[in-house]
Amino acid sequence: MQHDFVINTENVNEYKYRILTDGIDYTQYLRNPVVLYLHERDSYTNKGGEVIGRCIKLFVQDKKLIATIEFDQNDEFSKKIADKVAGGFIRMASMYADVIAASSEPELVKEGQLYETVTKCKLVEISIVPIGGNDDALKLSKKGGEVKLNKLNIKKEDMPELKTIALALGKAADTSESVLLDTISKIKLEKDTAETKVTALEAEVKGIRLTAATDLVEKAVVLGLIPTALKDSQIKAFDGNFEEQKAILSKLIGDKEAENVGNGNQAAVKEVILSSRSTTGNVLTTPEESFDYLQKHDAVKLSKIRDDEPAKYAQLAKDYQTGVRYKVNN
Repeated sequence: MQHDFVINTENVNEYKYRILTDGIDYTQYLRNPVVLYLHERDSYTNKGGEVIGRCIKLFVQDKKLIATIEFDQNDEFSKKIADKVAGGFIRMASMYADVIAASSEPELVKEGQLYETVTKCKLVEISIVPIGGNDDALKLSKKGGEVKLNKLNIKKEDMPELKTIALALGKAADTSESVLLDTISKIKLEKDTAETKVTALEAEVKGIRLTAATDLVEKAVVLGLIPTALKDSQIKAFDGNFEEQKAILSKLIGDKEAENVGNGNQAAVKEVILSSRSTTGNVLTTPEESFDYLQKHDAVKLSKIRDDEPAKYAQLAKDYQTGVRYKVNN
């Protein structure tokens, strides 16, 4: 019966230290890959029951040391433990190792760690355990005695997180916290200033585009391409896609102006355009030929005047732009 067990990971364990998997030397262990129960070596004196199996394979996967363990099915106690493992009642294994080296270097410290990181150790034996510190529970030894790892004493500015921040800001890894805070404050100020400038530029561009859109639409109205009633909605249409609307309307205006040039009416239209914003309005009491009246009540006639009498159409448009409106006498 064979089962795989996680012997070690590089996480901080229940005892607040961790072991680097790459630092575990199991060369000697594989010469005699015994698997015990609860790390006991002499509880079953003269019975041989202290060895319940053997490790037939050790391999590293994602920084985890994993052991494939084969249980001794010819031993009554071993078979009993194997059955509990097979049934899911026991799921943990632990390793017993001699510590060779440990380090308190900040870059090896993880969140929640209180004791040194074991960087090198020699695997002595693997045991099946009903309750372990966690997946990487390790019982330490050195020359037959227990080893006590030193407690860490790391200043906040020495922590890896601050070093990472310093390097990200283009500073030296040992830059002090106060300098880092000053740098971050300057970056934030520059960011806020840049955002203010961008907002101002966006408003300026919006104003320029509104003026350009208004000029184009008013020109199109004078040329009879757009009804006056649709002027505001046409200007608003530029908000959706300014460049596309500009291209379309400019093309229509260009074509119409070319047509008017052919009819000898370019000068009249130009005069209307230039004077459209500087005139004062008045009221026309006779409706027969006003742009206002024809637009509302006889669009067909207005269209005919535009095509057949461009000079007259231009004058009507000019009068309309100067404020001439039709009003019925009471």
